[in-house]
Amino acid sequence: MPNRERFASRAQDVMQDDMEYSKSKLALIQLERAIELFFEDKDYVCSITLAGASEDITRGMERRDGLSTAVGDLEDWLKANHPNSDLLPGFYKKANETRNMLKHFSVCGESHVFVGIDEAKYWLIRALINYDRSHAVLTKPMFELISWIKQENA
Repeated sequence: MPNRERFASRAQDVMQDDMEYSKSKLALIQLERAIELFFEDKDYVCSITLAGASEDITRGMERRDGLSTAVGDLEDWLKANHPNSDLLPGFYKKANETRNMLKHFSVCGESHVFVGIDEAKYWLIRALINYDRSHAVLTKPMFELISWIKQENA
């Protein structure tokens, strides 16, 4: 389990008044904070929102650089292995549904959003894959997440 003191010192390094941040740095800050909130506070709402923001930045970087994205690979796998799946029509919208429902109001009427640990893990993994592909450098919190996921699935 991650150490709150380590996260606190990292947060102090990035929390300064009136700073300009690169998109890469923002993706890193958001993903590490998402991991912290997931482990330390079990705050899956904020973890999903921040992981989704990080994922969106790194997905854009991957597209810019001609790389595949985590959600793109998932859709390709689904098409190849389950071509008649009910998930394929509107795949991208469905893949982002929880994150978008957390961020946006919809006149379609949903007044409640289900948020659980599995959805938070999904978003953290998506963000982690994209961060790894776009930056090729993982940090200690990211390795701790990977280790925890491996233990959970052993």
